[in-house]
Amino acid sequence: MSAWSTVGVPLLWLLWLAVAVCAQHDCTTTSCHPLLGDLMVGRGAQLSATSTCGLYGPQNYCIIGYLEGEKKCFLCDSRYPYNHYTNPNSHQIENVITTFDPDRKMKWWQSENGVHEVSIQLNLETVFQFSHLILTFKTFRPSAMLVEKSKDNGKTWKVFRYFAENCGSSFPGVPEGAPNSIGDIVCDTRYSGMEPSTNGEVVLKALDPSFQIDDPYSPEIQELITMTNLRVNFTRLTTLGDTLLGRLKRNPKDKYYYALYEMVVRGSCFCNGHASQCMPIDGTRGDVFLEPGMVHGHCVCQHNTAGNNCERCQDLYNDAPWRPARKTDPHPCKKCNCNGHSEKCHFDMARYMSTGGVSGGVCDDCRNNRTGIHCELCGPYYYQDPRRPHNDPRACVPCNCDPNGSLDGGLCDPGTGRCFCKRHVEGNQCDRCQYGFYGLSRDNPDGCRVCRCNPLGSVATPYLCDPVTGQCLCQPFATGPMCDHCLTGYWGLGNTVHPCSLCDCDIGGAHDNRCNPEDGKCQCRPNMVGQRCKEPAPGYFLALLNIYLYEAEGAAPLQDNALPLVKPSSIPRCDQYFRHQGYDFKFSNGRFVLIKRNRRGVRRRRQEQISIPLQPGSPLQIIPRQQSPGKPITWTGPGFVRVQDRAGLRFTVNNLPASLDYYFVLRYEPESSDNWSAKVKVRPTRLLTSERCTNSPTDLTVTLPGSSKMVIVEQPMCLEEGEKYYFDIIFEKLPNLHPQPTSHILVDSMGLILRAESLGSFCPENRLENFEQYHCVEVVSRPGPQVLPEMCEELIVSTSAWIYNGAVVCRCDTVGSRSQSCSKLGGQCDCKPNVIGRCCDTCAAHAFGFGPNGCTACDCNPQGSVMEMCDQTTGQCVCRSEVSGRRCDRCQPGYFGFPQCQPCQCNGLADQCDPQSGACLGCKNSSVGPHCDRQGTTDGYYGNPALQEPCKPCLCPGTKASGRFFARSCSKDPNSLRVQCDCERGHSGPHCNICSSGFYGNLALPGARCKECQCNNNIDVQDRDACDAITGYCLRCLHHTYGQACESCEPGYYGDALAHNCKECRCDLRGTVANMCPPGSPCLCEQSSGQCPCLSGVMGTFCNECEEGFWGFGSEAGCKPCDCDTARSLSDQCDKVTGQCSCHPDFGGRRCDECGENFFGNPDLQCIFCNCNMDGTEHPSCDRYTGECLCRPGVVGPFCSECASGRGPPFPDCPICHSCWHLWASNVTKLMQEAERTSAVVNQSDSLLHTSYSCWLDQLDNLLDELSNLTGNSAAEAEKAEMFCEQISMLRNTIDPNIIIIDTSPLLNIEIDNIRDEFNRLLGDLTEKIKPSQHMDLVALEEALREIRKHHTRVKEAEQQCKDAKALLDSSRQKRKEVKEKLDSWSVMDLDILDRKAKALSVVSLNEAVAEQTRDGIASMLLSLKDSERKISEVKQKSQDTKTMAEELKKKIYESTEEFEREKNNTKDLIKQVKKYLTDEMVGPEDIEMVATAVLAIRLPSSPQEIQDVINKILAILFNSTKLLEDLDQLQEQTKTAQDLLQRAKEVESKTKSIDVGNIKKVLEDAEKIEDKVRQYLENGKDNINSTEKQLEEMNVSLSDIQSVLNASRIKDLLEQIEALKNKTDLNRRQGQEAKATADSALSNATDSKMLLVEVTNLFEALKKKQKEKGSNELVNERLNNITMEAEKIAKEFEDKMAQVEDLEKKIVVLLQVKEEKEVEVDKLLQTVDQIRKEITEKATAYANC
Repeated sequence: MSAWSTVGVPLLWLLWLAVAVCAQHDCTTTSCHPLLGDLMVGRGAQLSATSTCGLYGPQNYCIIGYLEGEKKCFLCDSRYPYNHYTNPNSHQIENVITTFDPDRKMKWWQSENGVHEVSIQLNLETVFQFSHLILTFKTFRPSAMLVEKSKDNGKTWKVFRYFAENCGSSFPGVPEGAPNSIGDIVCDTRYSGMEPSTNGEVVLKALDPSFQIDDPYSPEIQELITMTNLRVNFTRLTTLGDTLLGRLKRNPKDKYYYALYEMVVRGSCFCNGHASQCMPIDGTRGDVFLEPGMVHGHCVCQHNTAGNNCERCQDLYNDAPWRPARKTDPHPCKKCNCNGHSEKCHFDMARYMSTGGVSGGVCDDCRNNRTGIHCELCGPYYYQDPRRPHNDPRACVPCNCDPNGSLDGGLCDPGTGRCFCKRHVEGNQCDRCQYGFYGLSRDNPDGCRVCRCNPLGSVATPYLCDPVTGQCLCQPFATGPMCDHCLTGYWGLGNTVHPCSLCDCDIGGAHDNRCNPEDGKCQCRPNMVGQRCKEPAPGYFLALLNIYLYEAEGAAPLQDNALPLVKPSSIPRCDQYFRHQGYDFKFSNGRFVLIKRNRRGVRRRRQEQISIPLQPGSPLQIIPRQQSPGKPITWTGPGFVRVQDRAGLRFTVNNLPASLDYYFVLRYEPESSDNWSAKVKVRPTRLLTSERCTNSPTDLTVTLPGSSKMVIVEQPMCLEEGEKYYFDIIFEKLPNLHPQPTSHILVDSMGLILRAESLGSFCPENRLENFEQYHCVEVVSRPGPQVLPEMCEELIVSTSAWIYNGAVVCRCDTVGSRSQSCSKLGGQCDCKPNVIGRCCDTCAAHAFGFGPNGCTACDCNPQGSVMEMCDQTTGQCVCRSEVSGRRCDRCQPGYFGFPQCQPCQCNGLADQCDPQSGACLGCKNSSVGPHCDRQGTTDGYYGNPALQEPCKPCLCPGTKASGRFFARSCSKDPNSLRVQCDCERGHSGPHCNICSSGFYGNLALPGARCKECQCNNNIDVQDRDACDAITGYCLRCLHHTYGQACESCEPGYYGDALAHNCKECRCDLRGTVANMCPPGSPCLCEQSSGQCPCLSGVMGTFCNECEEGFWGFGSEAGCKPCDCDTARSLSDQCDKVTGQCSCHPDFGGRRCDECGENFFGNPDLQCIFCNCNMDGTEHPSCDRYTGECLCRPGVVGPFCSECASGRGPPFPDCPICHSCWHLWASNVTKLMQEAERTSAVVNQSDSLLHTSYSCWLDQLDNLLDELSNLTGNSAAEAEKAEMFCEQISMLRNTIDPNIIIIDTSPLLNIEIDNIRDEFNRLLGDLTEKIKPSQHMDLVALEEALREIRKHHTRVKEAEQQCKDAKALLDSSRQKRKEVKEKLDSWSVMDLDILDRKAKALSVVSLNEAVAEQTRDGIASMLLSLKDSERKISEVKQKSQDTKTMAEELKKKIYESTEEFEREKNNTKDLIKQVKKYLTDEMVGPEDIEMVATAVLAIRLPSSPQEIQDVINKILAILFNSTKLLEDLDQLQEQTKTAQDLLQRAKEVESKTKSIDVGNIKKVLEDAEKIEDKVRQYLENGKDNINSTEKQLEEMNVSLSDIQSVLNASRIKDLLEQIEALKNKTDLNRRQGQEAKATADSALSNATDSKMLLVEVTNLFEALKKKQKEKGSNELVNERLNNITMEAEKIAKEFEDKMAQVEDLEKKIVVLLQVKEEKEVEVDKLLQTVDQIRKEITEKATAYANC
């Protein structure tokens, strides 16, 4: 049985397939279908029931029987399958499958008792075609059941048919009876009756034969007959009604159940007409093939189809769409044309439709680097070999394109292989940049970058730039890859019309000579501005070289050597006045200062520096000097110091900015022609140690010629920055043949001028030469304002900026200067009047009162003052004793007659007198007169004391003491002897007791006086009644004023009463309120402005016009409102006279509420245009209701545009025709009417006319024509006019005269406008809605827009570039011509100015515009011009290169043959030398180790470069070894030194008391330093060893990779290197012997050597193994064997060397012990030294405290 299972099943497969294939009938021309069969056969495992009796154990059931004694109950046991002999009571569901056995009625399927809802389900493995279903029951057929099918393996179900005895109760809503169409679902009652009780059948056919089926392959039919699952649902048992009766013996339900003999499901394999046979589906059991009659589900497809149901085409047969087969057309699948490069394709409907239904197959998974619909194209990065056919597997060859320069990383044309170069790349392989481009790169989408050489900075060459680097060939002073910027120190490329220009930065004002490359702006020092940093910023200045000026007035006196005064001056001391007042008067810091004395300040004044006095008579005296207008200033500061012979001055210098050389300058002014000498001593205040000034200033003796005012010492002196110096100068008069009587000299100041040469390299030599040539030092030294030569000023400016690191702040005094700015050179502020000083902070010597207005000149009167100077605070001049006043310009009280002041002559009756005349003032005892020599009256009295007449009081009207005295004085008339009062103003009468006219007052009241009436000058002051004499009220006002003070205008007047300007109110009675205009009086108006009270709608000051929006001035109520119709008027304004509103064109009337002129209709609806001729109408032009034009007399026509009958042209005059015209018109009209009637008759009987009438009729026609001509119109025109008249008459009769015709076109226009507005509004809303929100990404849209613009630009690019370039060249040529003409007309000076401006001019925008517009155009033209020439050169060059390469190849082959033999011998020599070197006994172990490692790891190099690398690494190892040995030598020397120091330390220990402790300390410190160096050398030695090991490892890695044949091109060099290595090793041998005594190094080397020995052994074994594995190259193997033998010998010798190393290790241990002992001794010595150091420190401290 097992053998059959393993062998028989496959054989059956093959047998079955052979039978199936042979059984297939010919389906080539028609469809074919498998035969029907029972789908149940062989599918027992796929059949299931929801209820089976006895499935889980024996179960009783009964039958319905009518015979007594018949067995009615049985046992059901379905736990095991049915067997006729062993298990006949099994009723599993598999029993319903038809077997055609004789005892098939002995088995059946049976459900459980009393279960109504039972389902039987058949699951098929694929889609089958269903024909019909037959169920044969053993029991009653179900009372109700239904059959369902599924096409998706049971996921969804659809009912086939309902079966029921009572369809209405079992399946309500389901139609009952025969179906109306083939797809109807109905309920069938034929198979649900109680008869028969057994062997009853239920039959279901998929297709009802009663219906005609036209297309069995339609989707509807296929939906009905295809399925994957079938389910029969029994919903109700058929019973006899006894289930409702209760019985005790048996359960009545035991006899009701479903029992089914047979279930037949007829169907076939579903193959869509493409197969007539089916076979088992893959994955089913093999035993199913033994089941006869089984219907399998896998179609044996034909017509090139595939699938279980032939539902698709085979993989390579999809050139046409798959379709089910038809009888007339099998619809076979069409093979795709894939040219043998694919076995698979798919169908593309779009392609099928585009080819007109010819081909729709698209090949898939093309092999051999193919692509395309038919695999006819080569794939990406491949192209078609033209020598091979398309079906050749090797026809596609790789593209040979440079991935950097081609598109998509090397893509080429699949047909030709031509590479697709990037935009700026060329060449067959896209491997080079186009002309004018450089930098081939994969990352660049254009391949190469354009050469952007700046035309102003680059030199024109055959190639725009280097094709690799892009470097342009630059002009002088230009640099950069594109020559687009200037070198450091130059500027202007691209920003000016010139190439790079020198920065020319000021050497002092700028930090360096670098400037901004765009605008040339230098990097200025602080507070320096300007292009070249030559100008100070506003508020700053550049100090002159003579800024270090020290005034003699501020110096200290040196009087030790001064001679005594011979004849002291008799002039009073100038400061005597101030000293008497308790002040000290001195000159300090440029100004005279008064210092209040106090008792405590006496001692302090003695200690202060003694100041120079102002008074004469001393060896030193300050002589102030005032500038005279128009005269030059020859001094500095306030004035001079007058120095006596052998007297001296001390100048203090403490403000020098830098340690430099300075010239000494002395300014003076001789009083005679005698020569003087000045002995100068320069003394610093402390000891100087600066390295800048190595020599101290020496003493000087300077001669001061009497003919000069300044002397400069040519020998400079070096002074240090920040130091304080005393310049002591003694002045002596030199002997002279003709001595002058004076023994004084006027000293102005001392100065220090910077020596430019001391600045070193700061100043160029040519500038220094110019500085000396123009005598700049002398010019600067002169006092007063000087005009510096340009060369001097330039260097002075630079020097000042360099010294002070920029400009110096002006610091102008805010009080004494006019502004905060000062002169750029020197820093002199703009001082206010009489203010001096650089900062304008001091009054001049002859001025005082420093304040916001400057200083006030002292202006001391020379006749009354002692000196010209005054007190700078109060301005008080120093006066003579009898003179007073600030200016000393008047006599003191009691004196007169300035300047010769004399005492007043007043006879003792007055203290003062008039300062000019001497008349006495304030005579006493009622005396009067110039000298108080006579008696006079006094105020309030009268009398004559000289005549012995007593003084009596004046009664005016009372005495002066009474308070009622209203007179100035009184006198007695000598004639009448009456007393006359001299009344005050406003009083009159003999006793001044009456108020004058224009005055008022109640004089009876105490304290009362007459006051002027306050009537604002609006009364007559001569009129006594003009104002009330008591109250002062104004009674008779003038100028139309009124009020208590005449302060207002009268009613009816307006204006300013105080200005006598009251005017009558001029109100217009028509516009003024009536009750405001009394009869016979002017109207009342506002008194200030004159505004009249206006009626409603009236405006204006005089109420004489209507307001805006009103009209009809003069009406009773004022002006009437316009009341314009807002909808029909242009505005709410109207004509102020007529009231006519401004109407829209269609409207009229005063208010625009009617239709306008030449319009009619209802204005509320629409006004229609009458279209009347305005020249032929009256007013109005048409009827406003009907629109009929109203013609004026003599005019007719519907539009009044024609002259009436009887009136002739021209229109519109239409004059009356001649009277004869009326006669002719009447006759002509009658004749025309008769002719028309006759013509009508003739036309009606035309056929009956006799020929004899023709002549007569012709005559009538001629007459009619003549008559027509008489009226001026032709017959045709007359007929046409009559026809029009008839039509008009008919239309007029049909028109209702009362109808209003409305033209709807304006309304339509309005509607259209509204629609347009609504559309615009909606469009705006839509625009707002579709605007991108904050979160919308517009990158894709912007990218698409850029692409569109890019492609559009490229279309126009070539043509436009040429046009633009030509236009720019023509424009440039014209500009050059114009500039040349202008330059020819300019002078040289103008050109210099223009050049400066042009250099500062920025033309960035011009250059960018020209460059951007012309660069691409010029480049493209150059490319096109050079392209042909370059290609020809390339072809020639390629030919020559090919020839040269062939010759070189031949030569190389010959040379290689000879060189191989030669280098073979050299290699043998090399091995011998290495062997000889290694066998030398004197070679150190470390060298053996290195060489052995290198030899064992060697691989034969394959290139000269590898050989050179090996040599370099060997040299590096030797170098490190040499360095290590040198470190060891130094270490040994230091160790020896340490031992010597240790010995010396022991000696010191015994002689501590007698030896200087300082020396011991120094020795110990040296010992510590040496010890540190020893440790450092040890660490360096270890580092070198580590470095050596690392390099050995790198060599090991490099040498291990060399395994191919030796290329011995450098063997000769290698031999030389080995020879040098040997010499170096000899040196190392000697050094190695000395290094054996070094402990740490030897021990480290021994340890490393052991490790390296192990590595060498391992490398030996690996090398041997590798040698055994490789035997292809005999030469290499032979060399390796030789090297191996040599290495083994070296290893043996190395072991001997190791024994020697072990001996060295023992010695090292001993040395380490000795070293540790010495260290202990040194520590003890250090402790002793520390104790000694402490003792010394304590003693030193004690001595310092003493």
